[in-house]
Amino acid sequence: MPDRWVPLQKLLEAGVSQGVFTAAVALAGLKGELRWEGAAGFLSSDPGAAAATADTVFDLASLTKPLATTLALMVLAGRGQLDLATPLGEVLPAAWLPPDKRPLTLRYLLTHRSGLPAWRPFYAQVLAAPASARPGLLARLAAATPLEYPPDTATLYSDLGFMLLAAVVESLSGQNLDRFCREAIYRPLGLKTLGFIPLPQPAQTVPTTENRKPKTENRMYAFTEPGLIAGRPPAGEVHDENAWAAGGVAGHAGLFGPGREVFHLVASLWQAYSGEKTGPLTPAAVQLFLTVPPGADRACGFDIPGADPATRAAGRYFSPRSVGHLGFTGTSFWLDLDSGQMVVLLTNRVHLGRDDKTKIAAFRPRFHEAASRALGFNQPH
Repeated sequence: MPDRWVPLQKLLEAGVSQGVFTAAVALAGLKGELRWEGAAGFLSSDPGAAAATADTVFDLASLTKPLATTLALMVLAGRGQLDLATPLGEVLPAAWLPPDKRPLTLRYLLTHRSGLPAWRPFYAQVLAAPASARPGLLARLAAATPLEYPPDTATLYSDLGFMLLAAVVESLSGQNLDRFCREAIYRPLGLKTLGFIPLPQPAQTVPTTENRKPKTENRMYAFTEPGLIAGRPPAGEVHDENAWAAGGVAGHAGLFGPGREVFHLVASLWQAYSGEKTGPLTPAAVQLFLTVPPGADRACGFDIPGADPATRAAGRYFSPRSVGHLGFTGTSFWLDLDSGQMVVLLTNRVHLGRDDKTKIAAFRPRFHEAASRALGFNQPH
């Protein structure tokens, strides 16, 4: 390993020893080319747990928003089936879409300016419903939730908005979100594992999320803590309760994948943004979605670096024209649209407790700044 990459590997190992996570995989590259990848730790804190490897599959949590739901909308936009000004009332059934939701545009939802609240414990209502009534129930519950403020007047990060956006994908494509992403995006780009549970092909492992003693041994998947839902089964289940109750496929969470395939997807975005048609990704649609609309403080479906460099998850060396996203389980990716630097960091930080976010919040910028320096960028923005 060249000397400039050694600090990255040491940081991953320090994250394990300091209790930030038990498993991590990271990748760094430039303009779509992978320059380094590393792994550290073990799938759980249990004695004898398997080591994390480049093939380890992670619960990507909210990376589902940009890398599944948003990409699906990009593809549909590239086909001319929607644009950012399309209101929900034109694409979702009026029978269950209340009048206050019908004027909400896709742009409002994608930039978290719809007025919808951040989160609701819908899993209780979903689990209480008959199995036959559960498909699409998350979107209907989100639609029935009152707005907290007038649309396009403030930004509030909202899972509910992406529950509705998943319904838009399914309405326009005629397929569920899982199948459309797999057949229209992931397979054409050569991705074989990235997807929703059950994964399209057997994965090596899935890192344990919240810590508990498993009732049975399972080497294929690690285990999830019941969290807010008592009696949840183990073995590769999505950590997010609302997504789990809905069967593991949702617009806000549910995606699983290995670091290499997440990197490949980010690299495909870079290539399309740079003007090269990449599989189903057309330059015009990608450029539109990755540009922050007037009045918004996010790109469409993607986060951007915060105004305060000291608290940026991407560190000081990613330019303001960068896009990325964070996942609650300890996952993230960042892509600098100016320089082409890209970093993927996947961890299982919630295995050591969902409530302590301070360790991963401090680790992320340290790691990204080390990655930027190794890639040749050291000028703060």
